[in-house]
Amino acid sequence: MELPARKEMLRHLDFFIGTWKVEITHPHLEPTPIIGHTSFEWLDDSYVVQRMHIEKPEFPSSMIVYEWHSETGRYLQHYFDSRGVTRLYQMTFEDRVWKLWRDSPDFSSLDFCQRFVGEIDEAGNTIESSWEQSGDGVSWTHDFKVLYRRNLRD
Repeated sequence: MELPARKEMLRHLDFFIGTWKVEITHPHLEPTPIIGHTSFEWLDDSYVVQRMHIEKPEFPSSMIVYEWHSETGRYLQHYFDSRGVTRLYQMTFEDRVWKLWRDSPDFSSLDFCQRFVGEIDEAGNTIESSWEQSGDGVSWTHDFKVLYRRNLRD
């Protein structure tokens, strides 16, 4: 692995570092957003670690580890949650667009495919995002929205 290139690509994730308020809008649960918070921090300049807590028991707490995978030229997101779910997502982060997707089995079977797109505002303080899912990887349906707002006191 080419260490300088990996560190350079990981430095692009500096954008996320800090704490964020999270608002989830799920069409099947409530008309008002479900509130939570998330934080991003460096782990020895080698990984970015995200911890998320949503103030609703239906949504699991999670820990996520981000890394750069030089062979694919993409980031990887390692997802772990309080239900015991472990998933591996492919990720890109460029031109104020954050994308995640999972379309093949990894640590668990692939019962459904997932994809996420987050659009970052020009000030870099808000990310409007949406998750979609698909049973066949072809036909996609909206799952839920997530709005991230940077805690400007950081």
